[in-house]
Amino acid sequence: MRVPRRPGRVVVALAVLAGVALLATLAAAETFVSFNGRFKFACPDTWLQVDYTTAEYYLTRGDPEKEVDFEAVFSEKETFAVFQGQYLVLTVDTVGELSSEQVDSVLTDLSGEFGRPRRDVTPDSFLTAPDLESIEFDSANGLVSIRTDVAANNAETRVNLLIMKFYEHGIANFYFYAPVAEFAAGLPTYHDMVLSLTTEDLDGSLESEPVRVADLEEAGGITNTYLMLFGGLFVIVLFVLIVRIRARRQ
Repeated sequence: MRVPRRPGRVVVALAVLAGVALLATLAAAETFVSFNGRFKFACPDTWLQVDYTTAEYYLTRGDPEKEVDFEAVFSEKETFAVFQGQYLVLTVDTVGELSSEQVDSVLTDLSGEFGRPRRDVTPDSFLTAPDLESIEFDSANGLVSIRTDVAANNAETRVNLLIMKFYEHGIANFYFYAPVAEFAAGLPTYHDMVLSLTTEDLDGSLESEPVRVADLEEAGGITNTYLMLFGGLFVIVLFVLIVRIRARRQ
């Protein structure tokens, strides 16, 4: 005589499998590998990567004619709605390793764009108190930070903190956004995430997925490093302008 299987056991088994899959997803999200930038960095277990479709829709406001070239978006797990609490937009400029003269040129351009002087700091003081009057530069770690406060009508003031990391394949741009009330407490997390960036010990993961790179021939044959770098700087300024315009509309 065949004993009928209990649906409850099936449900429990599926729930266990789903839980295992979810845990695997969360664990994988703790280390993000950029196939385009050829690096990885550690994401705290209190943050999750936002799926690409949701992130793209938010950044373009659902307009297919708008293109925002980003690598990934991350958000706190406890945030009630994505892009409402603390979150990160990551972009990459794959321009190759820059010389010290080229880095100085980038800093000069940024000073002109933001109307702020460059301020050299030590690794110990980097991000301890980013201000609105200068561009902070940690030459030992190749890090730049630029803080911009966005005041919106009938909305809480938000902070945009751009941290640029110069490394052997180009520039990794970390755009952190946070309510002003949460910004100071989030600084150690931002600092650790950026400092964890490494191009070592990728464990062959770069070979498992094709690297997304721009077709220079279709883009008009732009091969000059300075021209490509200018495009990257334009994206940096664009992100700051986007958040300002969005705040005014709110």
